Amino acid sequence: MTSPYGERSYPPGTIIYVDPDVAPVSGKPVVAKLTDTNEVTFKIYVEEPSGRKYLRPLNPQYPAIEVNSHCEVVGVVVGSWRPE
Repeated sequence: MTSPYGERSYPPGTIIYVDPDVAPVSGKPVVAKLTDTNEVTFKIYVEEPSGRKYLRPLNPQYPAIEVNSHCEVVGVVVGSWRPE
């Protein structure tokens, strides 16, 4: 997951560490499962003051995904490692 705007990026080859016991917090990267398609995605969890929750990609060319009954956050990224 890479960003063209200087946000923290996770280029190909980066290993991420995901903790399923950590609750998602707005602005933190998460791994989520889309239950209707059985796909897994890696995006930024966002919770607005209105209560709306969605997953925002770092790359704006991809759409945001609403967190609803078809989207389950399975873990929060707690670390990453990129080989040199």
